[in-house]
Amino acid sequence: MIMFHVEPNRKTLFRKGFLLFLVFLAVSCIKPQHTIEIQDYVLLENGKQVLGKEKGLTAFIFENNPTKIPFHQFVADKYAVGSYTDVKYDVKVDGYRFKVLVYENAEMEKYFNMSQFMVTNSPSETNIVGSTAKFIAISVINDTNEDCLDDNSLYKHVIINYLKNLKDEFNNL
Repeated sequence: MIMFHVEPNRKTLFRKGFLLFLVFLAVSCIKPQHTIEIQDYVLLENGKQVLGKEKGLTAFIFENNPTKIPFHQFVADKYAVGSYTDVKYDVKVDGYRFKVLVYENAEMEKYFNMSQFMVTNSPSETNIVGSTAKFIAISVINDTNEDCLDDNSLYKHVIINYLKNLKDEFNNL
């Protein structure tokens, strides 16, 4: 009786092993991306630039409600701005005058990395009435172009209360 000695096909084993190694390497190198849910609002720095300041403005950002009219339209109608694009308006809060700057969606993407935030309000397409923008950003300055949402601003708490009330009014339409 003659016995055959079978040698393993080393090429096939090498290819399978190398392929397994590449898959393991690719999976281990992928950095998990954590997303943050915006419960009420978040303040992000380095927004729009204003004349005389090298640092960008701080923005008050909250999640959009697409089942309502577009936020730009809401603000433009409320403060008689006249235009739904590039919305800027003056407002008097607690006896002080401020200029409110509402970001367009493209501006928000330019200044902020919004991919780190989770969208919790995702209605079906038939329920969408307003803008499909996921978030709304607003910055506020005073007469001297001071960022009123900056940590060092004396107006920070006054403006945050104003913006929270504006957001709540919009969401309760």
